[in-house]
Amino acid sequence: MKNAILRRFLKRRVSVAAACVLLFIILACIIGPFFIHTDPFAQDLLNAYQTPSAEHWFGTDNLGRDIFIRILYGGRNSLLISFEGVLMGTFAGVMLGVCAGYFGGIVDTVISRFLDILLAFPGLLLAIAVVAVLGSGMQNTVIAISIFSIPTVARMVRGEVLTLRGNEYIAACRVMGEGNARIIFIHIVPNAVSQIIVNVTLQLGTAILIASSLSFLGLGVQPPNPEWGSMLSQAREVLRSYPLQAVIPGVAITLVVMSFSLVGDGLRDALDPRLKNV
Repeated sequence: MKNAILRRFLKRRVSVAAACVLLFIILACIIGPFFIHTDPFAQDLLNAYQTPSAEHWFGTDNLGRDIFIRILYGGRNSLLISFEGVLMGTFAGVMLGVCAGYFGGIVDTVISRFLDILLAFPGLLLAIAVVAVLGSGMQNTVIAISIFSIPTVARMVRGEVLTLRGNEYIAACRVMGEGNARIIFIHIVPNAVSQIIVNVTLQLGTAILIASSLSFLGLGVQPPNPEWGSMLSQAREVLRSYPLQAVIPGVAITLVVMSFSLVGDGLRDALDPRLKNV
């Protein structure tokens, strides 16, 4: 089974290439700073706006800070925020979706109306509203992304549970005296794992955009901490005279978001039961 899934994924060369790009960027952001002993906060005003060189691979910013090392540390922050936020939101969404789909009735009605309220707001607007209430900062950005991620996951899981709970083996489990918790976590949730994995992968790309947008607006990661969105915000003042300062974080965001999307598409095709005989 696992080999078949892997083979189907490997057939999508675009997704495989995107996975390689994504893996390279993640490893570079995690491991790179251990080998490059440059302080991302060190300022050198006499060397501001330097062009790329052997000493500064991507040049320097308005305060003379090395852009390359700040891209690596900024990637750490962006990826950490996205992973934490999406995982927290996925956990909450799975719990809500399972409860709504399995128990039905008033539980389903209350949870569904709550999800409708969250879905009524555009993703970025919802994140801005959460950060406006809680305040700016990395941790509150994580909370905003987790709240943004909840309704999509919950709706998907609810649909899967509604399909699965009517199966004969679920009825047999009830007849055998198995409790609701065991039925949910042993027999229902594992059957929805493939869809959850795909959803998480696709949500990570959107979370990167949300985190970068909040930082760009000054509501996310606060200076002097590096983050791709805040680096873009700082670069807009010198976009014409020094475009490289904006191009580099912009390309980083684009590559990561596109890679997550392509990998998610590949996983969706590989995990789709209808493609088993392809």
